[in-house]
Amino acid sequence: MMKIAWITDSTCFIDPEFANQHHIFVIPMNISFEQETYRDGVDITEEEFYQKLTASPNLPKSSQPALGELVSLYEELKKEYDLGIAIHLSSDLSGTCNSSKHAADIAGFPLELVDSRLISLPMKYMIEKGQEMIRQGMSPADTAAKLRTMYQDNQLFFMTGSLEQLHKGGRVSALQLLMGSLLQIKPVFSFQEGKAVPFEKVRSKKRALSYMISLLQNDLEKGVTIKKVFVLSGSAAEESLILQEQIRSLTPNIEIVTGPLGSAIGVHVGAGTIAISWFRE
Repeated sequence: MMKIAWITDSTCFIDPEFANQHHIFVIPMNISFEQETYRDGVDITEEEFYQKLTASPNLPKSSQPALGELVSLYEELKKEYDLGIAIHLSSDLSGTCNSSKHAADIAGFPLELVDSRLISLPMKYMIEKGQEMIRQGMSPADTAAKLRTMYQDNQLFFMTGSLEQLHKGGRVSALQLLMGSLLQIKPVFSFQEGKAVPFEKVRSKKRALSYMISLLQNDLEKGVTIKKVFVLSGSAAEESLILQEQIRSLTPNIEIVTGPLGSAIGVHVGAGTIAISWFRE
């Protein structure tokens, strides 16, 4: 039987023990604050990232892993595995996808590349589904082809924690910051075709959270099959608990998976951001 390695990046947030058990290899992204660069999840934790983010006058930057690191990984994998399936964060947010394929080519390691068009824990779900397909006898090529379309069935919405962070990043003007703060505006974004786009403006945090729950409710009322709901927190523990409570009151038997939203979005929208996501199955 063909031995397959699964490759992803640190925005996926896979538990190391789970990764070891399932032949998953995680490449850390790089996060830069001014002159200091950290490997995501190695040199800096999620908590430390948001602490520095809140204290920093400027938003940090995230960058893809160095090509040499990727080549070294694939050269090692080549010794033990027949091929790899790589699932990376959206190519609209990072060049990691292209670098990963380029590195595999340099190393001479056969690779099926999947641009998830997503972020965070939904990527882990894609890996789980992919491994299930392989166990059922689907070929790696057909599995990868199926995975490349999964983003079309995903719904992901997030509420930004602070307009101040958006202002730092040049995404809102000083006037918009002032008016938004006065009116308690909470922008809600959706993830479409691999990138975050403005979806709705809601007054107050409470209403914004309820609004995101209403989007889930709409799908459930239409009879859409939803196996898991992901609640993704960017240093927003209180908001995460509120969403979880509202989901349970809406549909008590559904599985709720919680985890970090991740630096790939955090560097753009800041601390206090909360997201909800699910797949229509």
